[in-house]
Amino acid sequence: MRGLIVKDLLYMKTTWKNLVVMFIGSLLISIAIGNYLLAISVIPVMLLASGISTFQTDEFYNTESYTLAMPLSRIKIVTCKYLFTLIMMLISTIIGLIIYELIIVIGHVDAAGINVDMLKQLIMLELASVIVNSIFYPVIYKYGCEKSRFVLMSIVMLLLGVGSIFSVYINVINVQKIDFTKYINFIQEHGLNVLFVAVIIITIISYGLSILFYRHKDY
Repeated sequence: MRGLIVKDLLYMKTTWKNLVVMFIGSLLISIAIGNYLLAISVIPVMLLASGISTFQTDEFYNTESYTLAMPLSRIKIVTCKYLFTLIMMLISTIIGLIIYELIIVIGHVDAAGINVDMLKQLIMLELASVIVNSIFYPVIYKYGCEKSRFVLMSIVMLLLGVGSIFSVYINVINVQKIDFTKYINFIQEHGLNVLFVAVIIITIISYGLSILFYRHKDY
């Protein structure tokens, strides 16, 4: 199992130049707008997104042909992918904290440009990225990388369609009776905790579906 995780970690060696370029660009944008959240979060979010990229790399090099020949069950192979995501989340959090401190120390940025709330926003973005990964993984195990794009695009278009219909007929609802302020305050106070619980639940469901799909997939 350790070898499969190391394999995915080594994949990051081929992308570090792109990450540096993205960080420089996000830093320049942050300086221009006077808000450093983009510079703090771009690399951590991209590191978490790398989990999906490893599937594409495995498919390109036909990694499954020798992975399945190893004395590993398919459950362990799926587990490695989720452990890799967990490791990348820990690494991305550390990198985000380091960037945050460096901007303060080296850049001498005032409170208007950077604040502690950005660390909370960073964690929320990372948790949201984990949810995206958890949605992608079972679909990829079921349909493969190429077909999964069309499946997920169909889901996105369906959600957009439902949202559009809802926005058209929302006037039917008496919005004056809905206390939006209460919900906004709840999200601000408990949003991180709710998102954390949602990540745990969605990840567990995703893990179970990935195992189910991968065990019944033929190569």
